[in-house]
Amino acid sequence: MKCVRCGKEASIKVLAPLCNECFIISYENRVEKVIKKFRLIDKNDKVLVAVSGGKDSLSCALVLSKLRDKLNFEMEILTMDVNTYCFSNKIKEFVEDFSKRINVKFNFISFKDYFGFNKKLEDWIKERKIKRPVCSVCGMLKRYAINKFARENGFNKIATGHCANDIARFFIKNLIGKNLEYISKLKPIVYSEHPKQVTRIRPLYECLEFENLNYVKLNNLNPISSCSFYMMKDRFYRIISLIEEKDRKFLIEFVRGLEELNFETRKEKIFECRICGEPTNKEVCSVCKLLNKK
Repeated sequence: MKCVRCGKEASIKVLAPLCNECFIISYENRVEKVIKKFRLIDKNDKVLVAVSGGKDSLSCALVLSKLRDKLNFEMEILTMDVNTYCFSNKIKEFVEDFSKRINVKFNFISFKDYFGFNKKLEDWIKERKIKRPVCSVCGMLKRYAINKFARENGFNKIATGHCANDIARFFIKNLIGKNLEYISKLKPIVYSEHPKQVTRIRPLYECLEFENLNYVKLNNLNPISSCSFYMMKDRFYRIISLIEEKDRKFLIEFVRGLEELNFETRKEKIFECRICGEPTNKEVCSVCKLLNKK
């Protein structure tokens, strides 16, 4: 099998067979195309990239670091200690070293500093008899902390490593749950609806997990997992994985179709939480309800 770009022996095939060198070029060109098509990043934007150390967030930070001079924007990296048994200082050190390698400022925050946790998140959830899964609680707290940090430090965009696999999984999961409000936000860019909300972007929207892993490895990076819970995967992840095994091109075609769909959903009013002042669609935000649960 020959590379369609240069004729060398191909090593990776997604949309077409490519050699390692041409795959990197193709991957970066596709991300740049998505950024330009949906105006994810404008000139002089200040972008905060959330990096956990996994393949997807590393890919996102790496490809943006290669595009920043060309597209003329600023970027920094944020890593967070989520106060679980999964997190270790190795993750912080790994991402900090990666940040130095790509010449991007590294920022670090923790749940302990933001929420005053003196116990591991898993134990805290169990002690308070919270019925939500650990991943759900962790995700909610992360979104809250990342948004607050970004706003307070002058960032106008938050970039995450969500890719086509994630988008397809979220779509199926929320379609079954009849959560159309969430589905309507499964776009490459989610604009701010309140002065305290920071716009979120997904530069890897049309990329696959398979590609992200290959991209970081071909750039001599070995991703480090920060969450053993996520490694267990849910049934929706397994469904998407089966589809990807049969036809990798399908997921990319799926999210490209999703880009064009317009969901008419009732716009919820965004208020400021009575307790913490952060944006929410209720009088008291979900984080404050959780933190104040007896």
